[in-house]
Amino acid sequence: MNTKHILTAATGALFLFSSCSGDLDVKPLDPNVVTAEKAYSTDDAYVQGLLKIYSIWAMSGQDGDSSSDIAGLDAGNCQFLRCWWNLNETCTDESKNAWGDTWVDAINYNSWNTIQNEAIEGAYQRAMFVISLSNEYIKQVDASSHPQKAQLKAEARFCRALAYEVLLDLFRNPPFITEANFSIAPAPVGNAETRINPTLFEWIANELTEIRSDLPAARQGVYGRADQGAADFLLARLYLNGEVFAGAKYYSECIEACNRVISGGYSLASDYENLFLADNDQTCKNEIIFPIVFDGGSTSTWGGMTFLIMASVSGENTSMKDYKGVNAGWDGMRATGQFIDKFEFENDAAPTAGSIKDSRGLFDDTDRSQHITSTPISTFKTEGWEVCKFRNVTSAGSVINNAWPDTDFPMFRLGDVYLMYAEAVLRGGTGGDLGTAVKYINALRARGYTGTQGNISQDEMTLSFILDERARELYWEGTRRTDLIRFGVFASGYNWDFKGGVATGANIDEKYILYPIPTTDMTVNGNLVQNPGF
Repeated sequence: MNTKHILTAATGALFLFSSCSGDLDVKPLDPNVVTAEKAYSTDDAYVQGLLKIYSIWAMSGQDGDSSSDIAGLDAGNCQFLRCWWNLNETCTDESKNAWGDTWVDAINYNSWNTIQNEAIEGAYQRAMFVISLSNEYIKQVDASSHPQKAQLKAEARFCRALAYEVLLDLFRNPPFITEANFSIAPAPVGNAETRINPTLFEWIANELTEIRSDLPAARQGVYGRADQGAADFLLARLYLNGEVFAGAKYYSECIEACNRVISGGYSLASDYENLFLADNDQTCKNEIIFPIVFDGGSTSTWGGMTFLIMASVSGENTSMKDYKGVNAGWDGMRATGQFIDKFEFENDAAPTAGSIKDSRGLFDDTDRSQHITSTPISTFKTEGWEVCKFRNVTSAGSVINNAWPDTDFPMFRLGDVYLMYAEAVLRGGTGGDLGTAVKYINALRARGYTGTQGNISQDEMTLSFILDERARELYWEGTRRTDLIRFGVFASGYNWDFKGGVATGANIDEKYILYPIPTTDMTVNGNLVQNPGF
């Protein structure tokens, strides 16, 4: 896995920052820290600096699993991918956490508020950290004579655009700052009261459009770094959520971006399960468009894939730990019963994990009830089916390092593009057609059903079907919250185990489609406006 080792190498000449966004502009906090002028003294240093920006999604700091680039944020609990995942999955039907940690109840029960919460804090501050490092990097590389400076700058702008898309989705009105408008107290560019932000939405879309020509063609760049396929995917995702994010429809633009991705030479992996194994960088690189890269030899972290795999298995279940390729289990996340019902069983009246017709349903139900009925806390081993999707085992069955996973997180992949295309067509977008949409959906289902028995007709492809199909194809990949919001059923119209803190689920206030801007930033930046209801 030499490519992984190269990608996950991080520069040692970067900085430690405090945890409020006003202080995240790149500047040394003590005179012993290497300055940017020295950090970027060679051409290779510019590549290292860029890799540092990419690495923030995978690692909290530069000095192993206990280090954090941002003072005050725990290296494990507040790791970027871990926090982003919890904010998009643990608040939905796809996952409930069994821990007693202080952040858990608020996310499990859709009851968050302005009290400091590690998951909310980590996602917000790490995203702002990506933006701050990107801003400084763009200034430095722009002033350089590096032979690849156009591409390097475009990649940094992509990383910044992705971070802003995360903030737009989760918080809607974050502080806005680029290399061109430095401020200690950056203001947002949207109106918090409306819960939409067309200005930030359009800025992200314009950024991705502008940088596209400076990025490598799809599948022609370095694995784990942005290319035109990644930029087009992010554009498609942004446009698909245009009504939620910006209050306007962009479904034709979504289809156009999807078509560009599809024409980039990607193809579905033959085996769905391989997408989530330790050698997915080798077996599935034709489907994975943009991964968060993990390598057990160089990315030791208590977040990321360590969290996703170890927290989904019991520490007492030796056989399941071996099956998932890890040496520890944390008794954490499992699915709710309503999510399990999305799959088709040999006997729908008596569902079991072994009788799911669709091979995408990767669960264990041994000694477990399908629903979480008493409480999510401390019932991991008995209530809710265990999710076996992500494993630290290669497609050949071997384990490289059972302490730190080698499995990459498939942040963007072709299967999602097919689903976005179909949804945008159903929502009235032009540039696509129902026949092609059904073909794409049936390609996903044929892989899951290992044959055509799961195929659907045009009449069967409705928006409600697409929402459920996205759950079947993309569960635990960080899309569920956004999907439920886009379909108008996150707050009301669909309930699941312990939604709203009620065993059978309850409707929640519309304010919970967003998270609050962390108080740690509100108190130091008077230009910020809190989201409605918080």
